[in-house]
Amino acid sequence: MAIGQAVRTVRIGILVFEKCQEAGLAIPLDVFRVCDGLAQRRPDERGIRFETVFVAPEAGTRVTASGFAVQVVAARPERLDALIVPGIAHLDAPDIGRFVDGLVAEQRCIAGFVAAGRPVLSTCSGVFLLAASGVLDRRQATTSWWLGAEFARLFPGVRINAESAMVRDGNCISAGGVAAYYDLSLWLVRHFAGARLRSACARILLIDMGRQSQTPYVTETLIAQSTDALFVRARTWLNQRLDRPVSMIALARHCRVSPRTMLRRFRIVLRQTPVQYVQSLRLERAKLLLESSALSAEEIAARCGYCDVAAFRKAFKLRIRLTPGQYRGQFRRSAPDKTLRIPRRA
Repeated sequence: MAIGQAVRTVRIGILVFEKCQEAGLAIPLDVFRVCDGLAQRRPDERGIRFETVFVAPEAGTRVTASGFAVQVVAARPERLDALIVPGIAHLDAPDIGRFVDGLVAEQRCIAGFVAAGRPVLSTCSGVFLLAASGVLDRRQATTSWWLGAEFARLFPGVRINAESAMVRDGNCISAGGVAAYYDLSLWLVRHFAGARLRSACARILLIDMGRQSQTPYVTETLIAQSTDALFVRARTWLNQRLDRPVSMIALARHCRVSPRTMLRRFRIVLRQTPVQYVQSLRLERAKLLLESSALSAEEIAARCGYCDVAAFRKAFKLRIRLTPGQYRGQFRRSAPDKTLRIPRRA
C-alpha cells in the first residue's frame, strides 16, 4: 500500500443461527486475518482490510451447534459487502430439510442480500438454507456430494451439480464440504482484493486452489442406499461377483423380477441403470484397493472385473477424474495392507 493511500474496509457478514456449524464462523475469521497480515506486508497490494461481523435477522444472542453463545447484530445488506451462511449440524440428510423449514427469518434475510446484489456464499448443508429461501430457483448450485440426492429431492427447481467443488451462479456461490469454507473465504479475497493476494493467502494456508471436482472424494458406501429388498439382494449378489462378468438376466432372476422391471426400478430409485450401478461398485472396490493395498493396476483391474487394464484406467479416469496412479498418490494410506483380501474369480 502506498503511503497515504486510504484503506478500504470490506465487511463480511456471517449469519449465525441455532445449530449452525462453528467452522463456518471460525474459518473465515482465520482466512481474513491472514489476508490482512499479508496485505500489510505487501506494499504493491491495494489498501484493503477485511472485517467480519456476526449477524442474524435481529440483534441478540445465538447458540451454535456446540453450545457457544455468539452476540450478533441485525443483518442489513446496505452495511455489509457479502454474506456467508454456515452449514447446519445434522444427524442425517432429511434432518437438514426439517430444520431449514423453521428458519423463516433467516430465509428472508438471505433473500434480501441476494436481491440487493450482495454475494451470498454457503457450503455443504448450508446450501439447503439458500435453496429454502428461493434464491437458487432455476440456478446452478452444489453441495457436499453425499447430500446431493436429498438436495435434488427437496429442491427440484435447483440445477444441482454435486460433482463440482464450487459453483457460482450470479451472486450465489455454493461449495462442497466443511473444508470448502477455505475456498469460499479465498473466493471473497479474490473478489474484493485480487488474485495475487488470494494466491498468497492460499500458499500460507496450504490450500490447493486447483481442485474443481468432488468426484475423487465420493464414497459410494456412504451415499444413502435403498433398504428395499430388491436392492439389498442385488447389492449383496453383485458384491460377490464383481471380479467376473455379470449377466443382467441372472441378476434379475436372482432378484425375482423381470429384466424390464429391474431396469425400471433402478432408474426410479437409484437414477442409474443396473450396468451403471455395477460400474459404480467396481470402481468403489478399485478405490479401496488403491488406498489399502500394494497391488498393481493390472491386479486391481482383474479383481474388479476388467479384462483389460487400459479399459480399467479409462473408466476410472472418466468417473473419478484422476488416473489410478494419481488417486493412489493422493489417498493411499501410509502403510498399505498387503494382506487385504478381496475375493478372486473362482
